[in-house]
Amino acid sequence: MAEVWTSRKRIEAVLNHQIPDRVPLDMTITQRPYERLREALGLEPEPGLKASSFTEVRPGPDLLQELGIDLTWVKLGKPTNWRPPEPTPDEVHFDEWGVGRKKIYQDEGIFLNEVAFSPLAEAKLPDLERYPWPDPSDPGRVAGLEEEARQIFETTDLAIMGRFGGTILEQAAYLRGWERWLMDLMLEPEFARRLMDIITDIQIALDLAGIRAAGKFLSIFKLSGEDLGMQDRPLFSMKVWHELLRPALARRWQAAREALDRYAPHVKLMLHSDGAIRPFLEDLIADGVQILDPVQPRCAGMDFYGLNRDFGDRLIFHGGVDTQEILPFGRPQDVEADVIRCIDSLGNGGGLILAPVHNVQADVPPENLIAMCRTATERGRYPLPERPPLPQVHVQTYTG
Repeated sequence: MAEVWTSRKRIEAVLNHQIPDRVPLDMTITQRPYERLREALGLEPEPGLKASSFTEVRPGPDLLQELGIDLTWVKLGKPTNWRPPEPTPDEVHFDEWGVGRKKIYQDEGIFLNEVAFSPLAEAKLPDLERYPWPDPSDPGRVAGLEEEARQIFETTDLAIMGRFGGTILEQAAYLRGWERWLMDLMLEPEFARRLMDIITDIQIALDLAGIRAAGKFLSIFKLSGEDLGMQDRPLFSMKVWHELLRPALARRWQAAREALDRYAPHVKLMLHSDGAIRPFLEDLIADGVQILDPVQPRCAGMDFYGLNRDFGDRLIFHGGVDTQEILPFGRPQDVEADVIRCIDSLGNGGGLILAPVHNVQADVPPENLIAMCRTATERGRYPLPERPPLPQVHVQTYTG
């Protein structure tokens, strides 16, 4: 009798560096392309669809099944003991950190939520102790979380990712303003270190609350997003990385690992970090990262064959499908070629969860997403056929 592979079994095989029946699939997507994708698949509009402040939505089980996607996610809820202040006359809305954002429209109904007010832009070190920080113990954050995760676990065969606390480095930049924050790392390291320590404490508390509530139902715990790279180089020097950034991040990751070892030791840790981050990979692995997302093909040093050769026995790769050129502007046959390139380079050995490199945006046509999933489910079956290496996407490497 042929072995039966569920989505959860497929994901967890890859997480343990085992060979499944095929390369598993994931997708994060924003509201407009999600609605178009449902229409293209002949699925009814989804009632009560809720988008995040950045318009991301969680795809319904019917669409996931139709496309062969193997992973879904759960998140913390909103605090109940905090009420947002009134927006400003020019429609700047404030979050619980005090950061103000304004919708910048790219098209009707399509917008970016850009930071318009950084509350700690002029703060000094003593001000950090008096600031009204978010309360991670607010009961609204975990209300219904265990029940939601249990329902998905028991009524579907999907693997579940937990997405609980937020960023550390980007949150510091939102609070301080990007320019001031980057200057702090060089000119005010004591301030930067204390700011990160406070944020880290909050994010750890949020992580632990989510893990306690839903950890036993998860396959992956996502360590939020900590972008360390630009297109052609790392975003930070190795000196700043080792002296300021790495200690805060490692403390959080190790706290998550300790909690998971208590509640759900099978769960693996995934870090989202954009860009040209190869110089950091050895440290990320040493500090507990087990899954790397999103693996951007157009960034310097991120050659897929080289990444798999040097790190494939210690990392699982999540992502890989190009969202800068191929998915938005390519033809379905271009998408097919890109997916095969990802599978042959990163999936050789079983260590790939194929997905778009970022949240799918409104410029991606539904036929390209369908082509991505169809190619993965049809051409990503193990054992992979012998194919000559496809050329890697290249960008100019920074040499300055």
